[in-house]
Amino acid sequence: MTEFLPVPLESRPYEDVMFINALASVEQLRDAALRRLTAVEDLLCLLEDDSDPGLIRATSRLASALSPLVSEARQLYELALDRPTEERGKARLASQESGAALR
Repeated sequence: MTEFLPVPLESRPYEDVMFINALASVEQLRDAALRRLTAVEDLLCLLEDDSDPGLIRATSRLASALSPLVSEARQLYELALDRPTEERGKARLASQESGAALR
């Protein structure tokens, strides 16, 4: 596994400029994803609760702020979900190797 993975954003001006540390712990990945999702929820609450006409004009700016947060949060959760599977696979392999060494 490479250490830093690019965040797959739909709209970014340059390739491979936002990265996630793939070697971070599951807890760190989940915490970072939760912070990103909380930021998105806060922005959505602003849209929902305010009827200011100026806010309507700012919708595209809010959408551009939400896109990278959601993309990064999705990748963080995917990495966090994959990590236990990888760790179980490594533990199983180590167990098999130690069992073979005992024979």
